Amino acid sequence: MPRRFLTPPIELLTAEGAFVPLAPGSGPWAGWRRPIVLIARELCHYAWFEPAAKGGAARQAARLYARAHAPYLNPGSLLRRVGGGYGVWWWDEDTVGPYLADRFGDARPQAAPETLAQPAGGAWRIVRLANGFELQAWRGRALAASSWRRVQPSAADWAAFTRLQRDPPVPPPTAPPTPETLPLAEQLNLAPSALELTPASTARLAAGVAAALLAVLAAFWTGQGLRLGGLADRLERQAHALQQVSAPTRGADADSLRRIAAFRALAARPDAVAGLETALRVVRAKGVTAKSFAIDGAVVSVTVPYAALDKVQAITQDLEATGAYAEVRPLTDSSDAAIRLEMTLTGAPPANATAG
Repeated sequence: MPRRFLTPPIELLTAEGAFVPLAPGSGPWAGWRRPIVLIARELCHYAWFEPAAKGGAARQAARLYARAHAPYLNPGSLLRRVGGGYGVWWWDEDTVGPYLADRFGDARPQAAPETLAQPAGGAWRIVRLANGFELQAWRGRALAASSWRRVQPSAADWAAFTRLQRDPPVPPPTAPPTPETLPLAEQLNLAPSALELTPASTARLAAGVAAALLAVLAAFWTGQGLRLGGLADRLERQAHALQQVSAPTRGADADSLRRIAAFRALAARPDAVAGLETALRVVRAKGVTAKSFAIDGAVVSVTVPYAALDKVQAITQDLEATGAYAEVRPLTDSSDAAIRLEMTLTGAPPANATAG
């Protein structure tokens, strides 16, 4: 099958968590590139959505539809616009996410349901997959309906599938079509610009932006600490010089000493940004994606999905082992479907301490 130049390899993620090579990729260093991962059809659910609105309102309606109708508690989702509607795909991130993390770490590859790598169909067809069969109904180049079966569909299966399709442009055949084994499409058209930005991809984008901001902030506060420390040293030298002059200047000497103490306290305060960055690294190392995070003085907090409850104890132990926190408190609330990890930075003053 001819493929475009400089394409990454393509692999299929099976329901058992295996990665099966489908295409080797092309161009220099193809073997070093992260592959496109096609998620097995049996791990996915599909729906066709036609919004009444147009333009940006239609995209927003499709996103809301994807969120409201997700069949999983922690869904991954992908929207593909075709003509006047949207194909909406879902998969269970609690199943797919750990497979991808074990294979690729934090550098998650481009992933999409395997159906999106098939050539477009006509009106009705059955596709033979590696581990099952997919029943498809098409309207032009839009996949209007899709259903997966582990075994070859019977006449009753086919009749049940076709009955669900309203006003098909082409009447369905009465007997199930012969299953087709399809090659990969020459152009998968899975570039990010061709896909709608969904909550899952938004979260990954936000995580990347947040990591960059944390790095910038950490560098900024490191620089501030060095600058404040240097300023305090200069003031100390000035105060020492003032001690050598006559008594009328002793008021300025005391003022300088107070300024030295203030600057040294500021330079020595716990680095909340570095503490938050450490916490996020620990959380990611356990295969958990943070929903949000915050800094409140010497307390940093990271909120994770409630589905990560079984990992909270291990995360708490790893956070305590870093030595960056004087106290780590996991706070669970099933009504919010989230767990908040609150951490008091090491070296922070007691909560009831007052400024001098």
